[in-house]
Amino acid sequence: MAECVLITGGAGFIGSKVAAAHAAAGDEVHVIVRPRGLIRSSRMAANVIVAHLHLDDVETLSTYVEQARPTIIYHLASDTGRGTGGLNPLDSQIVIGDLRNFLTLLKAARAATPRILVRAGSLAEYGNGVTPSRESQREQPLSAYTAAMVAGAHVARALQPTLPFAVLTARLALTYGEGQSDAFLIPRLIQRCLAGEPCDVEHPSRRRDLIHVDDVVDGLRALARSDLPGGSIVNLCSGIAPTMENVARRIAALADADPALIRYGDDAESETGITTVLGSPDLASALMGWSARIALDEGLARTVASARQPVYA
Repeated sequence: MAECVLITGGAGFIGSKVAAAHAAAGDEVHVIVRPRGLIRSSRMAANVIVAHLHLDDVETLSTYVEQARPTIIYHLASDTGRGTGGLNPLDSQIVIGDLRNFLTLLKAARAATPRILVRAGSLAEYGNGVTPSRESQREQPLSAYTAAMVAGAHVARALQPTLPFAVLTARLALTYGEGQSDAFLIPRLIQRCLAGEPCDVEHPSRRRDLIHVDDVVDGLRALARSDLPGGSIVNLCSGIAPTMENVARRIAALADADPALIRYGDDAESETGITTVLGSPDLASALMGWSARIALDEGLARTVASARQPVYA
């Protein structure tokens, strides 16, 4: 049976691929983007319905959601960025804004009564806790972004008894893949290596659980099909965390680039940030039969091959 899907952040890297997957399956897909948000035509499937509106506009959002009547909602939008610096009192407004948007979406969704709402979080919410990070352990957020994500997961659990639909949280590993912005390290490394230009890796010894975006899309859709109890938190990750130096060397080899182009920083100079982001995928496997299928070498090879191709707006 065809679904009606609504995605916040649907023009972004992950959101646009979730939208395309549902559209290809014959579902009706609505994506919400900021009124002045830019949309790359190469990302957006032709039959996706785009709505330009602010998530904090309660009346307009409620009207739109009630008219669309989605059966599945993915909340992938965030205003907090992904900075890794320490929290300070000024960050409170950022955290509040992100929570406000989530609560506004929950309020708008009540009248539409979707079957399920899946929200995206991050493995970085576990901070420098025990690894591999498991869903049952206490979070240790180190940034405004992760603090907002942790707060959202707990607010969802607290409100779940009052909601007519389940809210599930997917804590994502660091997602990479074809079409990602070079604001992120992996696509930046690939572009610089292909261009024969130098690129810096500031924290080469840090370990990161990396997952290809196609696996993330499959995991999010598996959650949306599941009958897990509302408030559940599930890691979507590979369970493998190479060092960033190792990843950079693999990229240089795949791009046929001189490895000397990559300049490595001194981790000893940094006292903040997460040293290892590594999640356990065991719960996702046990509850949904989901696991990451794309090995890192395959995913990087696909991403490098895509970056070699010309881009048309």
